[in-house]
Amino acid sequence: MLSAVVFAAPSAYDFSFDTIDGKASSLADYRGEVILIVNVASKCGYTGQYAGLQKLHERYAGKGLRIVGFPCNDFGGQEPGTEAEIKAFCKERYDVAFAMASKIPVKGEATHSLYRWLTGEKTNPRFAGAIKWNFEKFLIGRDGKVINRYRTRVSPTSDDVTAGIEWALLDDAGRLTEYDKGGPPALLEYYGREIARTMHWQGAPWLMRKVREEEERTSEMIKELRLKEGMAVTDIGSGNGYHTLMMSKLIGETGKAYAVDIQPEMLRMLETRAKKSGLKNIVSVENRYWDADLPEKSIDLALMADVYHEFSHPEEMLASIRRALKPGGQVVLLEFRTEDPKVPIKPEHKMSKAQVIREMTVNGFRLSRSYDKLPWQHLLFFTAKPAEGLPNSGKL
Repeated sequence: MLSAVVFAAPSAYDFSFDTIDGKASSLADYRGEVILIVNVASKCGYTGQYAGLQKLHERYAGKGLRIVGFPCNDFGGQEPGTEAEIKAFCKERYDVAFAMASKIPVKGEATHSLYRWLTGEKTNPRFAGAIKWNFEKFLIGRDGKVINRYRTRVSPTSDDVTAGIEWALLDDAGRLTEYDKGGPPALLEYYGREIARTMHWQGAPWLMRKVREEEERTSEMIKELRLKEGMAVTDIGSGNGYHTLMMSKLIGETGKAYAVDIQPEMLRMLETRAKKSGLKNIVSVENRYWDADLPEKSIDLALMADVYHEFSHPEEMLASIRRALKPGGQVVLLEFRTEDPKVPIKPEHKMSKAQVIREMTVNGFRLSRSYDKLPWQHLLFFTAKPAEGLPNSGKL
């Protein structure tokens, strides 16, 4: 029965809990507000985060943020006290004024129904996964849905958390304005994987290493793109142009290659290489983290070579790429294979074929074909599906 209730719950408002004073309460009491849910402990190395949570309460409570702390003794036995002892500790040590619940389990068979919902693969797929330690944080939007998750090491007052809260507190008009100014908040994980950090431009020489053709058979990959003269293509996350230049030669003078990168230093290197090669059909685009910044309905083929796993805004980026595609246009992902432990790349910079397909599918794309003969990487081709039921662009 508990599992059935959890799977049926459409939002956080369906869950009740007892307060630290033993009174019945419900997250429905916070309907229409933004909620930050945190599993807390009094004897943890991260207990100092109480101070940051209290600062968030003082800064944002008047604007519509509600924080609820859920004491739990599941990790290292670091919350052994009674509710009265926990309440006294929080008040005396950190002057906690935000809501506190009674102790609950957040892992194992006895897991509280709220946490089953928060961590469940079926109920919260974008941010699913077991609680690993104290002071993990779930941010709930005004509609009662989870909009971000922050693991233990992310401080409550970090830019990641405060940006998420401030975005969640905006109305639709505010989000439309902020989308163009600073963008939506970044994600740190997505559908069970850690989002990797973007490769710094100072690492550009690695992109041009002499053994790259031997290791990755890039000429074979480029050939499989089946480019034709006159096509409009884009290399998103182009770096210093390793793939862009090869693509621009194949589409000829009548084609156009958009080199898209968030680092201007990478684009300057690309432009220097293009000039030396006599290529004049390349357009540099210094894009934003949350938008490819390409003209609408302009692209026949969009390549993302070993870069999608670094997107801090996967849904917004895919929505912007979708807008840039011509009817029938293709999106192509090249990703190092998680399935092969011999591929010498850090785990967060690899993706399984199933993971790529899953994320692309929920964002409105269908797999049209794949090429599985490269030594280290998946090469997957997608076309856009009808737009109904897709995540929005992040503006609203």
